[in-house]
Amino acid sequence: MPAASIFRFIHEDRVILCCHAIELYLTMHSISVHILKNYPCLFRFLLFTCLCFLIYVAAHGQQAKDSLPKKWLLSAYAETYLVIPTNNSTASKLSNFLYNFNRTNSFKFNQAFASADYSGDKFRMQLAVQTGTYVTDNYSGEPAALRPLLKCFIGIPLAIKKDIWLEAGIFPSYIGFENTVAFENKTLTRSLLAENSPYYMSGLRVSHPLGKKSTISWYLLTGWQRIVPQKNNSLPALGWQWSLRPNQHTTLNWSGFAGSAHPDNQRKWRFFHNLYWQFSKNKWSYTAGVDVGLEQQSLRTSKYNGWWSPVFITSYSWSEQWKTAIRLENYSDPHQVIAQPVSGLPVVCNGFSFNVDWSPTPALLCRAEWRTLRGSNGIFEQATSTTHQINYLTLSLAYRLNKLL
Repeated sequence: MPAASIFRFIHEDRVILCCHAIELYLTMHSISVHILKNYPCLFRFLLFTCLCFLIYVAAHGQQAKDSLPKKWLLSAYAETYLVIPTNNSTASKLSNFLYNFNRTNSFKFNQAFASADYSGDKFRMQLAVQTGTYVTDNYSGEPAALRPLLKCFIGIPLAIKKDIWLEAGIFPSYIGFENTVAFENKTLTRSLLAENSPYYMSGLRVSHPLGKKSTISWYLLTGWQRIVPQKNNSLPALGWQWSLRPNQHTTLNWSGFAGSAHPDNQRKWRFFHNLYWQFSKNKWSYTAGVDVGLEQQSLRTSKYNGWWSPVFITSYSWSEQWKTAIRLENYSDPHQVIAQPVSGLPVVCNGFSFNVDWSPTPALLCRAEWRTLRGSNGIFEQATSTTHQINYLTLSLAYRLNKLL
């Protein structure tokens, strides 16, 4: 068979495989939503059984096939915090558009999770369960049985030599440079742009490198930060991420989303872009990022409402144990597309923060941060009213444990 014919056959075979995988995912997702809605106890049992089966397959089914050593990574993580407002507010929360470190005047766990990750050359999976105030606030729209799932996905290679993978399940969000793990963020609290963009996604992902310095991923999603698709919304969403590391000091990233967060009879197209640049050398590091979003004002209109948020963070390492960071940020959502405070007023806000980190061991991180957020309206909560500005001190203690098997 000629080389061109062989290539065409292999290429068509992979396309057919991807199409079947998408069809299977959509079918299984609709079935699981039906079971969850009508038989929640049965859903929990099936979920637990499937997870046990996946762990068994990963541990035993690949022993004779994988050419690379098996890698199990078991992890545990917990972060507790205390928020002290300077205005002596007795409100239990700072705001309903902040999801991390959002309780005041008492010690709370922001997030605690346990995870098991398996990585082989023909199969990989990640599973993590979580709890904390972050979960309570950010997963309130999900079914109760699914809220503990931080991540739950499996992957198979489409081309081992080219490192092209197809994965399905619940992923940490590909949008932005921040997440919920203290050790992976320069600041104690999360930026306004991170708090008002997805922290998790659900669907299909195809990822592959573009040379040695660049990677691209494509997503077919259930929606804007949703595990279960929105009721009466039949439109899947699309996502993408392109990351470039031209050298060891610099990272450039562009992530995007296209879809709808509304039912079919009220469909509003939403388009979102996140861009960021990171540079680190010697003891200094810098991050500059921006979110830009557009959403239709109504069904089939050509008019859009927009929001945007720039942020700049710089940090300095005084030693292996001591670090500091400064953040300047702005968030502008004048049409309340994303951020919707209890006061019903638009969120147009500037912020400043300064934090000090002390890490006596690689597994322990102690942090203190002073933060000021100033809005143009009364968008922050007090006991019986709202205010346009909050100043508060946050203290946190994070611990992690990783074991490679």
